[in-house]
Amino acid sequence: MSQLEASNKYAQALKAGQKTYRECVLKGRYPYLQILDEILSDSMVAGQVDLGVIDIPADQIVGTKTVGRRTAFAADFMPLLAPDTEFASKWVNLCAAHLSEEGIRDPIRCYEYMGRFYVPGGNKRVSVLKYFEADSIYAHVTRILPKRTDSRESELYYELIDFYRCSRINFIEFSKPGSYIRLQELVGKRVGDPWTDEERSGFSTAYYYFRRAYEDNGGRRLTSTVGDAMLAYMEIYG
Repeated sequence: MSQLEASNKYAQALKAGQKTYRECVLKGRYPYLQILDEILSDSMVAGQVDLGVIDIPADQIVGTKTVGRRTAFAADFMPLLAPDTEFASKWVNLCAAHLSEEGIRDPIRCYEYMGRFYVPGGNKRVSVLKYFEADSIYAHVTRILPKRTDSRESELYYELIDFYRCSRINFIEFSKPGSYIRLQELVGKRVGDPWTDEERSGFSTAYYYFRRAYEDNGGRRLTSTVGDAMLAYMEIYG
């Protein structure tokens, strides 16, 4: 891709970011990226776990670690700075690299907290990959463990952690406790049984096909997660 074509992509991404910003403001929502340091306090953290370099779902990358570059991105990681800025120039170069033989190869670094990912560096890489609707991004992930409570959110999150240990799947989300255990049963496994690479790959393919069909048929307007809908489908059809 030429620099001119990449510059045109930035102009399109900028329009998308401005649209997201306006929509958030009109709906009373925060229009920028979430900041992990503003969410966390020491009393909320039980520890940290290094997960190494893994594939993470792009749509679950929601913010940055620190306040820097707060206003450079809209809430969906689309850019907000003018085309004549150094920021835009770097975005354009990354865009050109992404669509060349070179590609964007280096994993980003990020923190995971309660199933969401926050980037301390590499935000422009995330922005470019999200613009091109990447399903997942390679990242070196540090998991920040919240203190366990009796809340539904805490119960669901620790179920996800147990499920991830055996499946290495982090992209499916549920709204009801017990769903990760039920999914394990529906794929023919006991709780805690490990998944093979082949099983994980096959399930991932099925999930993304299902998600596309679900969202194309109005799923985004529903309160159920894609995981909730897929689990209901599997209960009926196997």
